[in-house]
Amino acid sequence: MDDTGKSRKKRLGPRAGTLTRRRFLKVSGAGVLAATLLPARRARAQGGTAISLFVGKFNANPQAQIQVMETVKAAFERLHPGVTMTYDTYATAGEELTKLETAAAAHEGPDVFEFGSTLVPTAYATGAFDVITPAMWGHLGGQTAFFKPQLAMSGPSADRLIAVPEFANPFAMVYNTRMFKEAGIAKPPATWTEFVDTAKKLTVPGKNQWGTVVDPSDGFDPWHMVWLFATQLGGRLMDATGTKGLLDAPLVVEASSFWLDWMAKFQIAARADATYRGPDALHAFANGQAAMWVMQGPGAIPVLDKSPVAKEYAWTPDPYVPYGMTGVPAGGKPAQGFVAGQYLCIFKYGKNKDLALDLIRLMTSPAIQYQFLTKFGQLPVTLRTFDAHPEAKQPPWNIFYTAEQHAYPTPFFGSWGQLEVVVGHAINKIAAQIATKGSYTRGDLKQALTQANAELEASLKQHK
Repeated sequence: MDDTGKSRKKRLGPRAGTLTRRRFLKVSGAGVLAATLLPARRARAQGGTAISLFVGKFNANPQAQIQVMETVKAAFERLHPGVTMTYDTYATAGEELTKLETAAAAHEGPDVFEFGSTLVPTAYATGAFDVITPAMWGHLGGQTAFFKPQLAMSGPSADRLIAVPEFANPFAMVYNTRMFKEAGIAKPPATWTEFVDTAKKLTVPGKNQWGTVVDPSDGFDPWHMVWLFATQLGGRLMDATGTKGLLDAPLVVEASSFWLDWMAKFQIAARADATYRGPDALHAFANGQAAMWVMQGPGAIPVLDKSPVAKEYAWTPDPYVPYGMTGVPAGGKPAQGFVAGQYLCIFKYGKNKDLALDLIRLMTSPAIQYQFLTKFGQLPVTLRTFDAHPEAKQPPWNIFYTAEQHAYPTPFFGSWGQLEVVVGHAINKIAAQIATKGSYTRGDLKQALTQANAELEASLKQHK
C-alpha cells in the first residue's frame, strides 16, 4: 500500500469523515435526489480527469441497474466538475475473475472494482488493492456505520480490510401463494424432504406448471446451490487450509446430485430448465410456471412486483434440514445462505485514489443505498439508510434483514474465485446431459467434479 493512514488523513483534511452540508441534486430521469455532499474539499484527479468503475451486471433487471448507475454518474460528476465517471460490467464469475487477474498482473485497470463477497479473498490475495485505513473509514463514516455481518467478508481481519460493503444480497425462498392455496397446501416446506414432497404436489406438466425451477447453466448459481447443500450435510468444497480441493468428496457429490435430481429423478423441475440461467428462472417464476424458487435474493422483488404473480407470492426462509433427514447431521450447519453482496475495492495502481474514495462514499450514502433497494432490490449496508427509511426492515424486506444476520461466511480463501468457475463448469456439463437425455449417472457427475477438482488444484499450484 502506498498511503499510510496519516498521509491519507492529511490529504483528506481535518474534517475528513464529517458531513458538512446537504444538497438536492436534480438528476435527469431520476427526479430530485437527496444526496449527501462530500466534504467541502473536492478530490483532485491525479494525472487525469476520469475515474472508472467495474461492476457486476444485474442480470435480473439490467435496465434498473443502468438507471441507478446513471444516477450515480450524474451525481458524482455534479459533485466533481470536470471529472468524467465511466463504468463497465461483467456478467459471469469467469469474467469477474479474468478481469481481476489481468488487472493485477498488468498493474492496469479500473480505479474501483466491485466484487461479489466470495471473490474478495481472491482480490486480497493478489495484493492489488489498498487496505482501507482508519482515516479512509472515517471518511466513509467509520466501520460502525455499516451492517456488521457484511464486514466479515471485507478482509481477513479487522485491520486488513480491502473491501467496503456496497449492498447485501441475503437469500430466501419465494413461493406462489395462489398455487399453494389451490393445492390445499397450508404452509411452505421447512425441510428439503417436505420441499420435494410439496413440489411433487404442485407439479402439473400438462399445464407447464412445476414445483420448482433451476438454472444449472447460470454463471453463478451452480456453486451457490452446491455450497448450500454440502454445508448442510457437513461437507466442504475445500479443506481447512484452502490448499486442497474437495469437490469430488462424497458429500459434495451428494449435494450436487440432489439439485440436479430436481430435474432428472424427482421431476419437479422441467427438463428444459437444464439450459436455464438466472433470468430464465426469474421469467419462469414470474409467469406462474414454477411454484417455488429457492436461494434467491431481494433483487427479484422489483421484477416480481411488475409481473403476473405480483399479488401471488411470498418469501420464507430456505430449508436447512437435508433430504431424507429429520435434523441437521453431525458436522452439518443450519445454513440458509451465505454472507453475500457486492463490495467496492480501490485499485492500488490507480491514479485517482481520492476520487475513488469519494465515489465509494457517494455509493454508500443513504440516498444511493435507497436507490439500490427500490430500483433493483438490494439490501442497504449502511445503518443510516435504515434510520432514514425504516420501511427497509418491513415486509417483504424483513425476511432478508433477518436472513442476513444468520448467514454463514464462506472461507476467506484466495482460491475461492477459481472454485466458483470450475464448479459451474462441472454442473453445466451434467445439465447439458440432462437436457439431451433426460438423465445422468452418479458416475458421470463424480467424474465431472473430479475433473473440476483437478483444474482447481492445478490453479492452486500455479498461483502458489
